[in-house]
Amino acid sequence: MNGVDLARFEFDYDTTWQAFFLDADLGIYSRYGGRDETSADGRLSKESLLTTMREVLEAHERRGKPSGHSDLDLQPAAPQATTPEEIPLLKASHQGCVHCHQVQEYRLLQAWHDGRFDRRQLFGFPLPESIGIRFDRAHGHKIAEVIKGSPAGQAGLLAGDIVTRAGDVPIHSEQDLRWALHRLRESERPNITVQRSRPAPETGESVVVSLAPGNEWRESELGWRRSLRSAPLPLGFLGYPLGAEERRTAKFADDALAIRVVSIRASSTGRPNLAGNLDLRKGDLIVSLAGHEEPRSLDELKSDLIRRFLPGDKIKVTVLREGARIDLEGRFPEWYTSETSVP
Repeated sequence: MNGVDLARFEFDYDTTWQAFFLDADLGIYSRYGGRDETSADGRLSKESLLTTMREVLEAHERRGKPSGHSDLDLQPAAPQATTPEEIPLLKASHQGCVHCHQVQEYRLLQAWHDGRFDRRQLFGFPLPESIGIRFDRAHGHKIAEVIKGSPAGQAGLLAGDIVTRAGDVPIHSEQDLRWALHRLRESERPNITVQRSRPAPETGESVVVSLAPGNEWRESELGWRRSLRSAPLPLGFLGYPLGAEERRTAKFADDALAIRVVSIRASSTGRPNLAGNLDLRKGDLIVSLAGHEEPRSLDELKSDLIRRFLPGDKIKVTVLREGARIDLEGRFPEWYTSETSVP
């Protein structure tokens, strides 16, 4: 990512693979890529990539005609370029190759040290499911299912609709929609345009709907994200989930939460951290978080904490300590990190 214009080539920097489809002036027709917590490439397919490529070629040919749509076929471009090297902490601390995930990590650290961190910065590129849409993976941006009771369902979107635009962003892939949702300001509603072919293809029509998602619609699992380690949550402990052999020896179920606390880190600044607030101890086995006992890694547990609690909220954790089951209660700490660099 060294020297790359982040304003123009914006994407989910935690993701596995990303492509941009450009014209000769670096105008962007489409973005293709993205992932989620279940798979590094489960949202990608050869078929959907070919769909995007065909539609981009059609848009490019259309722009070349006198009656073409001109820049309506291009995604909005940022007015001013910016590069990773312009992030002060990265410039001061990092040498050599800048990897994608490091861009997001340094952005989070910089936001914290500049006093402008917001937990919403952790939840970039919302999934289509966050507004109630599941896409046909073989197509890419054709709705396979509308989740009952969701914003998409309430707005009248239907299975079979092809999403063609979100606000001012032309849609040729799932990632295009995710980028459009990512760009929305907090007070803005997603306006979605679809091509509808019901009751028959020859009666297809363009339909525009305005969605009204709830307050936490952007949120999704964070445990897979490399940038999670730069989130300013002072855990104050290290741990690991029990492996299969340890579970068998301890006669502990495979489908249960079991994270062993292996070290406690006291705060060097005197600021409260989560371990201190809960009175966690080395050797504790975490078996429940607020009544949830699903198996989780330490990063997934950290994701659960961020998604379920805010600073000052009361947290209840259950641990096994020297054979006894103990309920611990404490406050979610204030956001804080002393880190100024990332690996």
